[in-house]
Amino acid sequence: MKSLPLTVLTAALAVPTALAAPTAPLAQAAPAPAATPKAQGSRTVTLVTGDRVRVRDGAVAGIDPGPGRDRIAFQQFGAGRELTVLPSDAASRRLDPRLFRIGGGAAPAPRAAADHGLKVEVLDRTGRPLTGPATVAVVSRDDPGFGTWWISPGEELPVPPGRYAVHALAGDHRAGGPFLEIMAPEVRVDGDTTVTLDGRGARRVKLGVARPTARAKYWGTGMTVKAPPGSGYLHRQWTSFLPDDAEVYAKVTEPSPDFTFNVRGVFQEPLIRLDVEGDASFPVDVSYAENDDEDEGGKGSPRLLGTHGLKAVHGGAGEPDDLKDVAGALVVLDLPDGAGAALPERVANVAKAGGRAVLLGGAGGAPSYSGDLALPTLVARGEAAERLRRLAEAAPVSVTTRGIEASPYSYNLVHPTAGRVPDNPVYLDRDEDLAAGRITYRGAGAAGTAWLSAGTRFGELSIGQGEEPIRVPSVRTEYYPAQEGVLFGRTLFGSGDGTPLLVSRARAHRPGERFAETMAKGVLGPGLATPTQPVKETHRPAWVFRRDDTIDVSVPTFTDDQPGHYGLNYADSEKSAGATRLYRDGALVGETSEPGTGVFKVPAAPGSYRLDVEANVGTPEWQATTGVRASWTFASAGNGGTTPLPLTAVRFSPSLNHLNQGPAGREVSIPVRVEHQAGAAAAPVTSLAVKASYDDGAHWRPLPVVRAGDHWVVRLRNPGQGAVSLRALVRDASGTTLDQTIRRAYTVG
Repeated sequence: MKSLPLTVLTAALAVPTALAAPTAPLAQAAPAPAATPKAQGSRTVTLVTGDRVRVRDGAVAGIDPGPGRDRIAFQQFGAGRELTVLPSDAASRRLDPRLFRIGGGAAPAPRAAADHGLKVEVLDRTGRPLTGPATVAVVSRDDPGFGTWWISPGEELPVPPGRYAVHALAGDHRAGGPFLEIMAPEVRVDGDTTVTLDGRGARRVKLGVARPTARAKYWGTGMTVKAPPGSGYLHRQWTSFLPDDAEVYAKVTEPSPDFTFNVRGVFQEPLIRLDVEGDASFPVDVSYAENDDEDEGGKGSPRLLGTHGLKAVHGGAGEPDDLKDVAGALVVLDLPDGAGAALPERVANVAKAGGRAVLLGGAGGAPSYSGDLALPTLVARGEAAERLRRLAEAAPVSVTTRGIEASPYSYNLVHPTAGRVPDNPVYLDRDEDLAAGRITYRGAGAAGTAWLSAGTRFGELSIGQGEEPIRVPSVRTEYYPAQEGVLFGRTLFGSGDGTPLLVSRARAHRPGERFAETMAKGVLGPGLATPTQPVKETHRPAWVFRRDDTIDVSVPTFTDDQPGHYGLNYADSEKSAGATRLYRDGALVGETSEPGTGVFKVPAAPGSYRLDVEANVGTPEWQATTGVRASWTFASAGNGGTTPLPLTAVRFSPSLNHLNQGPAGREVSIPVRVEHQAGAAAAPVTSLAVKASYDDGAHWRPLPVVRAGDHWVVRLRNPGQGAVSLRALVRDASGTTLDQTIRRAYTVG
């Protein structure tokens, strides 16, 4: 089964099949998005329909439809405590949408009676009234608290007078028909109003790459409008994630400067391929089974690496009596609906009978299960899967599997257009027209798994690309379109308690550009030189700044050693607990329990300040840069404006391997740089002292510091085992000081 990667949206999220028209109205006001929540790690929520929603740091990271539900749509709306994921059949089954509120918030209060009736009619591409399933979303362009209302075509919705955006997605891929997506971004209601969304003239939409072996992890279309002032975000977004072979048509009723259309997708080499051999050979679309515990450390299916010629044999439901003559074979199982919990037991039965791997080929799709699997377990889908199952029932079938550890490449494609749907939104991207980056992802002292999220900026619009697990360390080639005004970046999330979140600043690319970049390159530590960029469509003027009588702090405590990057973490538990404290003239102004984050009220009069920041990683798998402490002293006074504070950070750049390890027992030279906060006044450095510890800070030894042009160099001998902690003390000509400690800055090996 394909797992659908998703991204946090401020409005609707629709995927493969449109909502069936409900037999009873389900119109309901979605609450205004809540403030960005404190990160809460990873969890998997199983909906009452059996679908599994993977949540990471308070946002939806992916959806695994339940058995037999791989063509069901999922709409996401709300944010934070009001986060809701609604399956398409919830409407036709008359299920209360509040059952799918996975953020834990209370139901929104009922709204007062509105003034006018708004009715939406949808016509298909021939101009006839739509008869198939469709969903219509209505949002206010004026009222930030209006939220999102869901109605059926022809249903009347009471709304206050004002401006609205109306979006419709129609189609049923199970019936083989096309999808139709239409949006009216400028609807004015000053009386009873009927809006007609006419599908005539809708344009065919396609996305692909020229590489013949690449397959879509997902692809889809997106439509956005600007949100009302005061919403806390800039855009309402609707994104339709679509089946690989979907036929899609899109239209906007009128051009609008507030409207944006985009086509997006990620294409990679499949981790596992299966081909049926013989005179009538054919491929079967397969993927690995994923368990309910995978985000919490579960392993999912073992991998079937390399090329294997196997016999596919039928193994019934996987009971011992079903498993005859399966030694060395790919065993095709038909598990009945609801038998997913028994999957580990059935796979263990196959292993005991000598089977090489398992293929789930029945109509039930990927089962929901928990625990470990004894053999590589593949999930097949589509007509070819059913064909293979029937053949295996009749007689053994020769098949070839080809498995890889990870895709050696990834196409991260986004093609946005402002104001309209382009005349020909059909894209087949070729390598020579794209920028290609050789991207290295380092590990923090040990190999493991991280999560990677690609992101795109188009003007003030943020376009997410979902998340994917990625092995660290690893190296792969990533491709990006070169389109004017489109910026691409990436975010690497560690797995575990308080692990850092590392961001590469979004930038534009040129056609044919070739570049190299490293994520998580040690030594990690405070970083202030990279200018801030919009996050969740808000933009702060500096990492640490004063505005009138407020000092606002957001220090990137785990920035890697790569220009244009920044990094931070969140306190997930007592082990990763951090702190941020601000003192004025020796007295505590305020403190928070979050690492490097706080907003503090201060007097307008001049004063001497000390800012203390502590950040820690709580998981033992993260072994390099496990904690950061920094203490700045500076003078500040209110001036009626916004001023970046003149803070510095010390960057250490030793030569390390892909696990951020230095050579054990070797004498090394480490370049050291003092960076000033971007946008702040930069005074010359008047003194720098550096110390090292080989026992996690219990004892420190000073290191000789030599000036070398625009930086300094220190020399030390790495220990034979363990790690090196580093401490720096800096003073500049303005009197600003920094005392910075990086615990276990790098390991040795």
